[in-house]
Amino acid sequence: MGEVARAAGRGWRPGGLCGFLVCDIAGFSAASRVDPVRVRVRRAMYEGLDRSLADGAGVRLDDCYHEDRGDGVMVVLPPDVRIELLLTTVVERLRAEVRQHNRASSEAALMRLRVAVNVGQAESDEHGVVSTALTHAFRLLDAPPLKEAVAAAETGIAVIVSERVYEDVVSHGRGLVDPDDYYRVGVRVKETVGDAWIMVPGTRPAAAPPAVWDGVRSVPDGPPPAEVPVPMLFRMVDDLMDIPQMRNERGREQLVGALPPVIAGVIPRAPEARGDLFAILRTCLDYPGGLQQFLQAVRGFAGESMAVQRLERTTARLLLPPGGP
Repeated sequence: MGEVARAAGRGWRPGGLCGFLVCDIAGFSAASRVDPVRVRVRRAMYEGLDRSLADGAGVRLDDCYHEDRGDGVMVVLPPDVRIELLLTTVVERLRAEVRQHNRASSEAALMRLRVAVNVGQAESDEHGVVSTALTHAFRLLDAPPLKEAVAAAETGIAVIVSERVYEDVVSHGRGLVDPDDYYRVGVRVKETVGDAWIMVPGTRPAAAPPAVWDGVRSVPDGPPPAEVPVPMLFRMVDDLMDIPQMRNERGREQLVGALPPVIAGVIPRAPEARGDLFAILRTCLDYPGGLQQFLQAVRGFAGESMAVQRLERTTARLLLPPGGP
């Protein structure tokens, strides 16, 4: 099924081969944000994207075909805009825009951007645009590996590209693109199953992380993860206590119920919230892949609140290889 969009440009209507850039603000609907803050953050995203396109690719946002998505924006670019410019000069300028906004913002107004880039055919009529490639870009934007990457990114932005963009542009190092800035992930979102590549501007993966399917990293058989220092565990428990569902006994029962039976069945439960969370977390760490499944379960019940994003940044130090994004 194709994605349908409504026109917002100055008369240019997509047709034939086009580039697609979609982005959204991570945690936009978090309870810690009030509506005036959401308006400010969304305005910063639009203004930053407009300046980034102008400086990096020579087009303004209104020269493109775009649609507001509430917590983000969808952009169909004219065919003469080169994809390598989107991945280099445009993304680097957008990274600077995010940094400058965050330096002048409270925690509730911080902005983290997920960006997906694809290329493909599009058709349009009086009702809008239909494109399978655009639908694929939205699926990539929702991929759990991208959400993990942006939560861990100190730069506040992470980019995912389709297999086609990787093969046609990134792998050849076109323009200023450096293929070594990207790492491969597995994506399964609705009917989309396949590979994609992630890049975090300003960082360089030391080694390719293992593939990710349905938000859970594939961990090879063998011993459990290296022993985690107790202070790190306590910090993770502090982050968990900031999530209302985790302070509630029923919420913790739901969390344990979402874990694999082999893990859930051996957790030494405790009556007090902090002790219970420590026991759940410590037990998950005893199993390869257990920490990743724990994080997926927390996200599933608590969504993408600011507290969940803090927890993800803490756990990213354990989930990603040293020097990773």
